[in-house]
Amino acid sequence: MKYLEDEKLTQWTSELSDAILAGRVINGRIEAYTMKRAGTDKKYAHALGEKFVAEMEMKENQMAGYHDFLQKKENAINMRKRRSVSVGEDPVKSEEPLKKIQRARAISFDDITSSVIVPSALGDFQEIGTRRLMTDLILTLNSSFPDYDFGNVRPCHFSKKTAKDAMECCNFRLSELASRKGEYFLREMWSAIDNVVCLAETEVYSYVPPACDDDPTGFLLQTLLESESDSVAPLWSFNYFFVNKNLKRILLFSCIETMIPNEVSDEEAEQLVTVGKYKTGESDFDIDPASDIAGGIPV
Repeated sequence: MKYLEDEKLTQWTSELSDAILAGRVINGRIEAYTMKRAGTDKKYAHALGEKFVAEMEMKENQMAGYHDFLQKKENAINMRKRRSVSVGEDPVKSEEPLKKIQRARAISFDDITSSVIVPSALGDFQEIGTRRLMTDLILTLNSSFPDYDFGNVRPCHFSKKTAKDAMECCNFRLSELASRKGEYFLREMWSAIDNVVCLAETEVYSYVPPACDDDPTGFLLQTLLESESDSVAPLWSFNYFFVNKNLKRILLFSCIETMIPNEVSDEEAEQLVTVGKYKTGESDFDIDPASDIAGGIPV
């Protein structure tokens, strides 16, 4: 992925860096990349592609084995029924041991397949276009956060959004900052983004790291804040990919808000973490509420 230099996006990243809000700080990044792959990207993408194909083949083999098990179980049940009828046994009781076996095998099968590729918001992984999209998103994360390797990111860590919903979420999270920066803050920000990726033509995906990770927001804290993750308390974060396949561009909008250490009391900190949002409504800082267009940009 090649970084796309854009002066306005650089300025907006600066606007979203170390923005102080009464004991809290917002840090964000807006970067655009072309979907043209360099030499190292091609090698990495090829390795990821082989990994995805191998996982799909593993899943297919597991499914085939499971179907074989079901067929054998059905055959065993039918045979037991025939035998029980011939000797006068209760056919219902004769099935109980098989039911116990079935439950045990089904649980073990679910455990195995939980780590394998399943249908996701990205599409059908049998299609090369879906695998390429997944690879492009991972390459974008690797490029934007070079200290991390996102090769183990799973398709289920992404969800698909409409551009309008993503923009409204960003507007809501940035509403307090926008109220201090001026009424045209959000409009101008989205205008700069629109000039790069044409929002009306984009597909939008949200990346949400799994909560089971030891440090799901560590890549944001250490990269955007240049701080150790245990020294600050994150309140919220978002990571949106605006993908324009026609322009072959991906724009990554990442942002996180944290509490500044020693700036708020324990009681205030607990309240902020519990609420996780501002008291102002989502539309309080909508540029043009009558238009029902997020950020004033038609999508």
